[in-house]
Amino acid sequence: MKLGYIVKKSKYHLLFSVLPVVILVGAFKVGAHLLNWEVIPKEMTSFFPSILTGIIFILGFLLAGVVTDYKESEKIPNEIAASLFALWQEADYLKSISNLKSAETAMAKVKRFIPLLKHDFFILQNDKIAQLLDSLSADIIEIGKEGAAPNYVMRMKTEVASLKKTVNRISVIRNTDFIPSVFISIQAIAIVFLTVYCLLNVDPWWGGLILVNIFTFVIFSILFLIKDMEDPFGYDGTDELKSDEISLEVLDNLQKEFDQKTN
Repeated sequence: MKLGYIVKKSKYHLLFSVLPVVILVGAFKVGAHLLNWEVIPKEMTSFFPSILTGIIFILGFLLAGVVTDYKESEKIPNEIAASLFALWQEADYLKSISNLKSAETAMAKVKRFIPLLKHDFFILQNDKIAQLLDSLSADIIEIGKEGAAPNYVMRMKTEVASLKKTVNRISVIRNTDFIPSVFISIQAIAIVFLTVYCLLNVDPWWGGLILVNIFTFVIFSILFLIKDMEDPFGYDGTDELKSDEISLEVLDNLQKEFDQKTN
């Protein structure tokens, strides 16, 4: 197993991602000192705290927006599981009581939903999950034609609509960058800020080295965290989650339940 893969799956993924940047900036500061590039007078030191405060404020604003989507994403697997379970229960009841053929077909498609979601939707990013939902809607219409009570049909249509809404919400979360122009701007500002600080004549110089490393760690930790949290559904098909991925355990457990009931 590759080291990079292990790091990506580790809960220390963010720390390992930031450390190379911290080392690089620290090396630049040391080089600037040894080459006498520290041309910015130390009297300007007083301006840097206010600039850093502004950077952290904007990063906090960006992080707050991303966290909102992330917290919403944590609810999505449970919502999908609840809708699938409700569909399965309704179809199973109609199959058992009325022996409706379309209900059995609908159950088979409900069982296929989770594998398609994890493989085709999350990894391949094709439209098979949308096709499955359309097909499931057609099956519900057939269930109504076969004589199922209208209240069962309406409940099943509601659950399919809920699944469609949830899948669309996942697509929006995955494909939408939170104010990308601001994110790019704050990256540029942070790089300029750290570069200028490396050229600042601080006495003692190693004090400036410590501070610039701390600033780099804080700024880039937040930047990388925002980038990681923008897509909480970045699955790669393995059973191991990255530190920033939403758990699909509730869906996996439901799939096992479906498999047990049909075997």
